[in-house]
Amino acid sequence: MNAARVAVWESDDIVYVAPLPQGPITVLEGSAARVWSAAHVGPIEDAAERVAGATGLPVEEIRASVDEFVGILEARGLLPPR
Repeated sequence: MNAARVAVWESDDIVYVAPLPQGPITVLEGSAARVWSAAHVGPIEDAAERVAGATGLPVEEIRASVDEFVGILEARGLLPPR
């Protein structure tokens, strides 16, 4: 699966994303929405740095978790594979 066609709807701190046309819709809230946004707006490899900058957390503390979640989003077809 790739992320060539993804529908996105954002409302407050919630992001609804779905690979088209088959879905399913994934609902991301809180830190999950922050990670998706960080991975979606620039190079995926820099997502942990962007999340760290937004939260004030040390990047070395969150890198493994962010990278793991980015991998999940890639596997669901919500982000292009690295």
